[in-house]
Amino acid sequence: RNISMRLQSAIFDMDGTLLDTLEDLYLALNHSLNACGYAARTREEVQAFIGDGVGVLIAKAMPDALKEGIESDQAKQAEFRKKCVAVGEVFREFYIEHGEDNTKPYDGIITLLGALKKNGIKTAVVSNKVQEAVERLNERLFSGLIDAAVGDGAGLKLKPEPDMLLCALDKLGVNQGEALFVGDGETDILAASRAGLPCISVCYGYRTEEFLRSKGGKLFAHNVRELADLLNTEL
Repeated sequence: RNISMRLQSAIFDMDGTLLDTLEDLYLALNHSLNACGYAARTREEVQAFIGDGVGVLIAKAMPDALKEGIESDQAKQAEFRKKCVAVGEVFREFYIEHGEDNTKPYDGIITLLGALKKNGIKTAVVSNKVQEAVERLNERLFSGLIDAAVGDGAGLKLKPEPDMLLCALDKLGVNQGEALFVGDGETDILAASRAGLPCISVCYGYRTEEFLRSKGGKLFAHNVRELADLLNTEL
C-alpha cells in the first residue's frame, strides 16, 4: 500500500538501503581482525553484524572466547574494550582508504532519488557510519541528489536513538508528520518509531522481510520499484 501522508521528505539509511557496502565492510573488518591477530569472519556473519555502527560491528566480530564472563568482570570488560579500540583504529584507517572500492548504489536508487528531487521531495541520509565517510560517499555517489547527511561524529546519539533523525528533520526544515524513514534493519525500525516517523523496511539489503516483520516492521519494499510505489513516485 502507498503512504497516504502528505510527503515532504524521505530520509534514508545508507548501508543496505541506498548503498551495497557489504563487500567493503567485510574486507575492512577481516583486514583489521587479522592485523590484530584474530580470526576472520564469514560474509554471512558480517552481514548479520552490520547496522549499529563500527563499534558494535567490531565488538560482535571479536572472538567469542574474549567475551566469556565479561558481563560480571569489570577488568575483563575494560580489556575487551581496549582490544576493540585497537581493531577499530586499524579498521578506520583501512576503511578511509578502501571503503569505496566495491561500494555502489543499488539498482534504481539514483533514478529514484532523481524522481524525488523532481517532485520537490526533500531527502536526507542518516547513517551510523562515520560522518566523514557518509559525506564523502554522499558527495561522490549522490552528488546533488541528497539535501542533508547525518553520520556518526555529529555529536548525536546513534540509531536506534531518534536524535539523528530529528537532526535531519531540522536540517530539512520538515515536521514529523510530513516525513518518513527508509531503512533495512531493526535499528531503523526502532529509530523511526522513537522519532515519530513511519518506516519503510527494504528487504533487498541485509535483512529478510521475515526478520524485519518480527522486529515490528509494517511496510516492506523488496526492490527499488516497490519502494518507489510506496513513496508514490514514478521511476
